[in-house]
Amino acid sequence: DGIQYMQVMCCPLRVLTLAWLTHAARGDIFCYQGRQLPSLFLLGAQKCATSSFAEQLFTEWGVTRGIAYRDGHSFSDSKEHHFFDQRQRAPKGLGYYAQSFPPCGKNVFTIDATPNYFFPSAFNNHALERIASMYGKERLKRTTFAVLLCDPVQRAQSAWYHFHSGQSFRSMVAGMHGNFDHGSSKDLTWKIGRYNNLVEESLRRFGNIVIIPSLLYLQDARATISKVLEYAKHRNPGGTTPRATSASSHSPRPPHENSHKHPQLKDDISSDDSLKLAHYYSQSICSIYGLVHGHDPRVTTLPYRPRGNSERFLETSTVLKAHPASCRSVSKG
Repeated sequence: DGIQYMQVMCCPLRVLTLAWLTHAARGDIFCYQGRQLPSLFLLGAQKCATSSFAEQLFTEWGVTRGIAYRDGHSFSDSKEHHFFDQRQRAPKGLGYYAQSFPPCGKNVFTIDATPNYFFPSAFNNHALERIASMYGKERLKRTTFAVLLCDPVQRAQSAWYHFHSGQSFRSMVAGMHGNFDHGSSKDLTWKIGRYNNLVEESLRRFGNIVIIPSLLYLQDARATISKVLEYAKHRNPGGTTPRATSASSHSPRPPHENSHKHPQLKDDISSDDSLKLAHYYSQSICSIYGLVHGHDPRVTTLPYRPRGNSERFLETSTVLKAHPASCRSVSKG
């Protein structure tokens, strides 16, 4: 391979073609038109530490960054490709998607960490369905689909202040009058946190999903990423396995209820609205706990099944700790 590359350094197109043919000969179904498609999708959830997870893969594990689109449509960068969720891009097909990834290579491992894929289908161009259709049966068998899940009320507050200004979370919640599904764009603030619907759709489309409790990732980022990459290798044994390339810059930390950008959650919502939100999310929380502590072979929880103080990993905020969901499925041992 090295000799071939030295011989054609003056001809980038030929280099790309040789890389493509070499990997095609090795049976790498993720090498498409000379570009390395991702065998790992970090689908979401938005504001549950997906950016931290992806950045750690890039800087500490040698995962190759993607290539931002410069097509004048929606936002795109090296982490978030925004292909399947965009009406202007997705119809252009897998070849256009492949253009947002680097050339194939034996040490090239790529990811797509677009959290918008883990939105309700009405809000994201039916992205999960498009991924399944465009990737096809054989690639889906070898692809890992992972989601980081965190406290949904905490997630909603963080998302609100990230995307909106001029109105407090407290005021916005009060204005909903307990009706969190009335058709406006604000619905996304709440609906994303009903993870069970999105996880169930992922299982229908892909046949597998990895659930990563954000709580466990934040406690031990290195071990969590290692387990996820081991799982990805198990699903795609012929693919590249990223190795840690530098010491971790992430220190253990608890999930935070606030940042310097917005108030403490306990001061940013009334007691009545806290109860309404806890009720709104209770069924979804119990469904996720049921999957995590159940025996569905399509569901894998990494780095391990939560236990002890981590069991209720979706209820870390003051709101949900005060009004925990009544779930029969949560393990007692």
